Formats: sequence, C-alpha cells, structure tokens
Amino acid sequence: MKALQSTLLVAFLSLSGSSLAAEKPDAPSTPVAYQVHDGYFVSNQFEPDAPTSFVVLKNQAAFDQVFGVAHVMRDKSHRLAADAFPEKLVVAAIHRGKAMVTYQIEHLVTDGKTLSLRYTTKSAPSDTAEFSCPLIVSLPKGDYQAVQFIEDGKEIKTLTTSAPFEITTKENVTLTTTMEGEKTIFSIKGTGIGNAKVQRLGEAWPKEVVLRVYLGGLENFTISSGEVKLSNSVLSHSGNKQLSHLWKDGKEGPSLDEKSPYWMEIHRLDANGKPAEGLPSKGGWFEMTLPSALLKDSKTIELGWIDFYR
Repeated sequence: MKALQSTLLVAFLSLSGSSLAAEKPDAPSTPVAYQVHDGYFVSNQFEPDAPTSFVVLKNQAAFDQVFGVAHVMRDKSHRLAADAFPEKLVVAAIHRGKAMVTYQIEHLVTDGKTLSLRYTTKSAPSDTAEFSCPLIVSLPKGDYQAVQFIEDGKEIKTLTTSAPFEITTKENVTLTTTMEGEKTIFSIKGTGIGNAKVQRLGEAWPKEVVLRVYLGGLENFTISSGEVKLSNSVLSHSGNKQLSHLWKDGKEGPSLDEKSPYWMEIHRLDANGKPAEGLPSKGGWFEMTLPSALLKDSKTIELGWIDFYR
C-alpha cells in the first residue's frame, strides 16, 4: 500500500497511569447521551500483544489506526456515520485473548471535567480461538479533561484528553503517549522500517521523556533534534552490543559513552518488562530515556528505525 502520512494531534491521547485512588469530594454527575457501535474489527497493528487497550479518539485518522470495517452478509451493524468526528468523540475498551468478551454499559456521566464510563463484562472462554473484543462508544464532543473506565466496579484506566504533542507517522506505524506524573512515554509499534516526528506544543518538554520501541531488533535507530542527531545500533550478534554516535551540523562525531551528556542507554526488555536475554522476544521492547541535552534547544524530534538490515 502507498504510505500515507497522517498527522495525529496525539489522537490516541495521553494515557495516565494514575488510579485516582485518593479520596476527593464527589461532584454532581450529569448523564451523557451516547451510542454503542459494532461492525468493526481491531487492527492487528494496534497494540497486538496487549491483553487490554483503552483509547479516546478525536478524528477519523486516529479511529482508522485502531479499527477497520468488518463486512458481513446481511449487515445490520451500527457503525459511526461517515461525517461523525467533527461533532463526536469515541471512547473504546478492547479485550484480547482466548475468550469472547461482551459488554454492558451501566452509565456514562460527567462532572463537567471528567467522563466516567461504567460497564460490566462477560467472558466466554475458548480453548483455541483468539479474540479482540471492542466496546466502542460515541458521544458529543465537550470540554472534557479526562475519561475514566470503570470495569466491573473497578476503575482500571484514566485517560487524559489533553494534546501536548503533535505526532506524524506513516501508515502501519502507531506512536502513542502515556503520561505518568512528570514522565512521558512514547510507544512505537508497527513496521520494522519506519519513521515518526513528535512536536511539543507546550513551553517545554516533560522532565523525563522515554521511548519504547516494540521491535525484535534495532540495528539502526536515529533521533534528530535541531542540528543534533544521535545514531544508535543494537547489534543482532556479538552479545547485542550497543553502538552510539553523535552527529552535529551533518558531520559524524565521536562514539558516545556514559560520560557524554548525549549518552542514552538502550535497555532490552521482555513482554513482562523484565531485562531480556539477547534481543526482545514477542511483546518485548527496547526502552531508552532521552538525554536532556538533546531536547533543550528544539521543539521537534524526528525518529527513524530499522529492525534488521535486509
């Protein structure tokens, strides 16, 4: 397929890791009109190894990176209208695994700032088949700051609806943002050869910026910021040694080590987030924290990668 570039105003939104467990006064809740939609499958390019996913989608491009239309005979599915997104917001939960999961919404309410989607689930296990089961809900757009997913009586995810970054990717590449306090995590999934661009819209980068690259290899990974480029490689042989070089003004500089302000250690993790022996296996990733020296003079970072040289 022809590669199409789509600029997503972080339409997958920032995933908050907080559980909001602290006590706080209850605000008056107002019911929100909603519709439940079906007739879609979950893209196998979107977080395929995650047992659950939660998203808030503001535009068609973002929706199309997560869902596709499932055509069936005598189709009576209730899908979104073709022109829904100028007026609608979509929130969705996805369960994956060897069980068919169905959902029953109890309510969707707001206190004026936060949407709370409360629902129950039922699972029908299977010995062999794998399923990706979505709950897709549309509602009128509003000035919401967060969305709470309350599943089977337990709040399991809160997503913020702010958009502090503008992200550009190619087709079949997703770059999602997770915020955990002062740390922002960019997760890259998709093709073995690709690129992406992240532009901050705020006054400064977060205190800590982490990249997670969900690939089986990383023989080339570049990060460009202004006139500076970091060129990195994790060898697929010889003990998976990391090689890093600094480029400035288009000229290659010396190799980097821990003493350099541009040094960035690349960790290899398995699907459980534990240190991997060798290269990451299925569901694992490479993780790195961007050096502050790289970010201080630029609003934009450009990323490029090759998993294995062909």
